[in-house]
Amino acid sequence: MKNKDFSKELLELFESEDAVLFVAKDKTKGPTADDRLSQSFLEIVDFVSKNDREPKIDADDFGEQLLAKRLESIKCNHEKVTALEKYDSLGLLEQPDAPKTVEELLDNDVFGIFSGDENKIFELKNVKPRQVVNLSDERAIRMPAKDFSVYRPLFEETQKKLKVGESKLIQFTSIEQLQVGRFYVNGGQMVYVVAEGEIDQKVGYKQQRLQVIIENGTESNMYKRSLAQRLYEGGYCVVGVDETLDFASDDDEHVAGYLYVVRSLSNDPKISTIANLHKIGFSTTPVQKRIANAKDDPTYLMAEVELIESYRLTGDYNPQKVEHMIHRVFADAALDLNIIDKEGREYKPMEWYSVPVHVIREVVDLVHSGEIVHYVYDSNTQRIVNLKT
Repeated sequence: MKNKDFSKELLELFESEDAVLFVAKDKTKGPTADDRLSQSFLEIVDFVSKNDREPKIDADDFGEQLLAKRLESIKCNHEKVTALEKYDSLGLLEQPDAPKTVEELLDNDVFGIFSGDENKIFELKNVKPRQVVNLSDERAIRMPAKDFSVYRPLFEETQKKLKVGESKLIQFTSIEQLQVGRFYVNGGQMVYVVAEGEIDQKVGYKQQRLQVIIENGTESNMYKRSLAQRLYEGGYCVVGVDETLDFASDDDEHVAGYLYVVRSLSNDPKISTIANLHKIGFSTTPVQKRIANAKDDPTYLMAEVELIESYRLTGDYNPQKVEHMIHRVFADAALDLNIIDKEGREYKPMEWYSVPVHVIREVVDLVHSGEIVHYVYDSNTQRIVNLKT
């Protein structure tokens, strides 16, 4: 039997519309990192939609705890926040811009708290309900203030003094600035510290609670450190025109040295592109004198620096131990870079870390309280972590 030649028929078939049947399909690709990120965030969005609140870290349900930690981690990562903007239908990742000057706060009234009818000065405007809880400690008891009518005139008087220039706002930089009888502003809300409570040791270390009245008519018994953490991120103290809230002077006590924080002004892309790059150093001489020749010193990356913070260390502290403790905490964020000095010699600068300033301030407070030995810095979440928990 003669074999039939099917070459012509096959050629016609491959050239026909049915040819797609013979094309090998691409293997199904697994989810990408972006897919996994968006899916994990949408699970949080779904939870908030169903429960009308964000997940809590201290919830009884383990699944809710995981969602809370995931949301916290995302909020601390700018790249993730940017990538998830199109999925953030509930505004979970939005952050209000802090005013850069007192004039910007008062004249532009971006938070809507200084404008309109004076009788309605305590009605929060242009702020989503989700943002109203910025100053409340989620672990604290938060309730309507019983005697808010007593505090209302104090808030009103403070607002007026700010408007006419009898008071001013200064940046919050230290937990020592938290004092009974003072007002503070963060995220567009004003709070008043009424009283200090007893020391609480249930969390494994000493913490003190504060009775705080918030201008929206609520009060909270939040931890002192919790309020400080919020104020570190763009918060202000309300003070008199001539006040500074300094707590010590060189004339008052023996100064063993200075702990300081500087930011590099280098134009070198290898340096300028590193986010939150700060040097945390120690000096036995006044800081301004120590950094005067920074541009010629490889310790300062052969460039001018900007002084961000400086702290006096009195005779109560061992400067070397303080310095070593802080460097231990931030070891995970240490700069790994070599610099060439003016003589062409290679130098590896120390004490430079990619850490936000508000975290550095928090660590300094922990040094002051003696609790620093229990903490380390997690560069992934950009938060300090209690080793006991």
